[in-house]
Amino acid sequence: MKLTVKAATKIWQFRDKSPRAKHQRAIMADRLPQHVQLFRHDLTLSHCVIDGRYAFVSGQLATEGRRPPPIAQSAEAETRLCMEQIAGILGSVGLTLENIVRVNLYVVDLPALNEIFRAFATFFPSGKFPALTCVGVAGLIGGCKVEITAAAAFPAGFTSASAEEG
Repeated sequence: MKLTVKAATKIWQFRDKSPRAKHQRAIMADRLPQHVQLFRHDLTLSHCVIDGRYAFVSGQLATEGRRPPPIAQSAEAETRLCMEQIAGILGSVGLTLENIVRVNLYVVDLPALNEIFRAFATFFPSGKFPALTCVGVAGLIGGCKVEITAAAAFPAGFTSASAEEG
C-alpha cells in the first residue's frame, strides 16, 4: 500500500542512515483547513513522524498562529481544538481519528477531567476509544490547560518505505 500525501504537507526522510531511520518520515502540515491553526514555532520538532505502520503526532495545544496564549476559554474547548488539530494532521497523511491507537493527555486542571473526557468522547462516536494515559502537570506552554499527543496506525500492508510525496 502506498501513502499519498496531500500537497499541503512536507515530508522529510531523516538524514540518519541507520536501518530503523530509513523508514521514518517527518511531517510538517503547512496548510490545514482554516479552522485548524497549528501553533507556529521555532522549536525543533515535526507535527508528525511516520515510523513503520505508525504516525506519531506531536503534542497539540489550543493556540493560534505564532501566538502561544490559548484561544479557548475552557479545558473542554481546548480539548476540542487539540483534537481538531490532530484530525487535520492525520488527514494530511491519509489517516483519520479512527486510526488512533494511543493518546497521551496532559492536563493542568485535573478537576476539569469530566469536561475534557466529555469533549474527547465526541471525536469517537463509535465508542471505540484508543488507549489513553492522562498525566496531571504543573503547567503547559502559554498557559494552556490541555495538551494532547496521539499515535495512529496505518492499515495492514502499509510501510513508510513506500510513502511518496503527492
